[in-house]
Amino acid sequence: MVEFIEKERYYDDSTFTGQCWMYPTFMVKDGIEYFMWNRREPDDSWKLKERESQKAELLANDGAYFHFHGIYADPFEMLAEMEHRGHTFTEPDNLFVDCRERGGFVDFHGNRNEVSAAFHYRIYDKALIERIRTAVAPIVERSRKK
Repeated sequence: MVEFIEKERYYDDSTFTGQCWMYPTFMVKDGIEYFMWNRREPDDSWKLKERESQKAELLANDGAYFHFHGIYADPFEMLAEMEHRGHTFTEPDNLFVDCRERGGFVDFHGNRNEVSAAFHYRIYDKALIERIRTAVAPIVERSRKK
């Protein structure tokens, strides 16, 4: 079962986020807390809708992943389309950011050389991470040759 919790708020007055309250938000799965994002207050209404959509993704896939942005909600659909079109990554060696020790997730993100199609997925499932690494391998090889 997947649940969502917010931790105690803190005030962030950094120049990048503006003066706002931050609410660390976590997914709880099998009794383990996984960091999702910091909810801001105040925040734009579109951002709140986006966060609800991301929670719905996690509920639908038993807490495996969600996407921050990109055309495809499913990373494998994106990768299949990249293969079909022969597209390559702009930075093939920087696709994964491993935050499992401090947040319990791996971010899979990047862009394409051929079109502007930035993507960003937050992945919590270890097996899914390995399946994505396997699926990106041929695209990474093609990207390095460019």
